[in-house]
Amino acid sequence: MIVTLTILYTAYTRYGSPWVAKALEGDQQAAVVVAVVALVAGFLVLSSLRKLAGILLAKSIPKVTVAPSKEESENILEGYPKFDPSLLDRRPKTVYCWDPSTMDLLGEKPVMSKADVDQIVAKARVASDAWKTSTFEQRRHALRTLLRFVLENQETIARVSVRDSGKTVVDAMIGEVLTSCEKFQWTIANGEKYLRDEPRDVGALMMMKKVHVKWEPLGVIAAIVPWNYPFHNVFNPMIATIMTGNALVIKASEYASWSIDYYGKAINACLEAAGAPPNLVQFVTGYGATGNSLVTANVDKVIFVGSPGVGVKVMEAASKNLTPVVLELGGKDPFVVCEDANIDGIVQTACRGVWQNMGQNCAGPERFFVYEGCYDEFCDKVSKLVHQMKQGPPLHSATTDCGAICMGPRQMAHYQTLVDDAVSKGAKVLAGGKLPEKGDPLASGSFYPPTVLADVPESAMI
Repeated sequence: MIVTLTILYTAYTRYGSPWVAKALEGDQQAAVVVAVVALVAGFLVLSSLRKLAGILLAKSIPKVTVAPSKEESENILEGYPKFDPSLLDRRPKTVYCWDPSTMDLLGEKPVMSKADVDQIVAKARVASDAWKTSTFEQRRHALRTLLRFVLENQETIARVSVRDSGKTVVDAMIGEVLTSCEKFQWTIANGEKYLRDEPRDVGALMMMKKVHVKWEPLGVIAAIVPWNYPFHNVFNPMIATIMTGNALVIKASEYASWSIDYYGKAINACLEAAGAPPNLVQFVTGYGATGNSLVTANVDKVIFVGSPGVGVKVMEAASKNLTPVVLELGGKDPFVVCEDANIDGIVQTACRGVWQNMGQNCAGPERFFVYEGCYDEFCDKVSKLVHQMKQGPPLHSATTDCGAICMGPRQMAHYQTLVDDAVSKGAKVLAGGKLPEKGDPLASGSFYPPTVLADVPESAMI
């Protein structure tokens, strides 16, 4: 409910107030738009109230409290040492954690060995043996406890994600908190329906028999998740794992390992309060070797979210034990703009899709195919909107449109290489396209400006 209200308020303050002003001035079209939006907003609020009441009244749900640290509770940090990116070039024996928007050093995590990973998986095995006998109501109770914590602590949850990834607060709320809450609600309401035994018809020769399909928990699930959605990438596999009666071991990205402190404490506290066995959800930290150790450990299924190149390596490693694998890999998402499109509306949608999470989004459009009849208009309006975007440390201002690049200076240098290559082959830079110079406040963080390239040839690396 709070998530819905937050989203609606943010949408109103950013996009709705001009329409209300026009309606008050007598603009009939604006009045119709405002009326329709008001009806939809009312429906969303009522729907959220109904769902939330059904969830919270189902059973007494424990209230869990986790005290956040200073870094997890304050928007602006003063006096913190700055991270030196050159440390990443020295084959580090530790995982460094830093805020991409300010380069504040947040701490370090261990690079876990194969023995460390095997020990964690062994604990998960014990937990899975206990949890697989749980009832659906016990599993729902655990999820409701977690959902209550998320709803009551969403501001801190979003802040932790923002600090670890560099994204804006709006991106954290919409792209992570809201989507995770929706998955909680759907799984609580529908999970049992899809996991119950399924009766099947039998032939005439077996008319005296009864046949059904029974869904059994697999055991220990391994998830290797990326850095772009620190909260959702942890809670997304966890929700399904808990509902299906399994245990989970998550390998956090080396670029977003700081946030698992708060998220891990919250998960453990909620599961303990709900009566789940210890070690049902655990984390491992490190680099590629740690991930390989997890994939080749005694796990029953592997979930990987990341690049196609690493996905191939995960599949190869898992094949040695014939471990089932689910891969969610990145791509180059296309967006087609037709001549009869409402360009003003499409431009808003396009820019929101592209620069959500500063483009670090597997579902965001990355290349546009625009019909010639509206090409110039589309390019002109997109570039004008992009020039108006405000970029900076997301926790320092509530009106920041674009945050930082999570993977640091090395990734920004890669972006610049892609842009320079495209320009050398004939592309035009309509906006951005250049790293912040010394003296620019953005140069103190991992910022690359929102960039628009036109007339990009197919031969360009980008």
